[in-house]
Amino acid sequence: MNTKRIVLTAMFAALIFTAIVVIRVPNPIGGIIHFGDTFIFLAAVMLPFPYALPAAAIGAGMANLFLGIPMWAPFTIVIKPLMTLCFTGRGGAILSQKRNMIAPFGAGLINLVLYYIAAVILFSDPLAPMAGVPGDLIQFAGSAVFYYIIAYTFDRLGLKERFRKEGIL
Repeated sequence: MNTKRIVLTAMFAALIFTAIVVIRVPNPIGGIIHFGDTFIFLAAVMLPFPYALPAAAIGAGMANLFLGIPMWAPFTIVIKPLMTLCFTGRGGAILSQKRNMIAPFGAGLINLVLYYIAAVILFSDPLAPMAGVPGDLIQFAGSAVFYYIIAYTFDRLGLKERFRKEGIL
């Protein structure tokens, strides 16, 4: 059972990495929108605790290194796993649990506040990171919408319950 969970954790880390590095949409107010957070959210609801923590840290942290922004990696490997704590992997369905319906908002708040603090530390300026907040909100909104669509689809397919019956989870 642990081997299957480790493999699924590695698969989610790869999905998170890919969604950050490959699936990039220009943000109309600057920057990019990626869907890595969507897969972090999905890892948090599909995997039992604590497996989503390393999936988020490894996938997003490696993306920072690959994209040539290594100064963000130490912050990312702390912030992204913290976001998973808003969700629960218990139960058979994803969205039927109230916690998983509202969790993206808590995760988005954690992301926004902690990356703002990280930017203040990196750039020694408390005002400059404010310019990135609107873009971060658009990034969060895109990830949340995509999460709801995929989670709804997984629930309709009974995917999580199928994984449990197959002994994957």
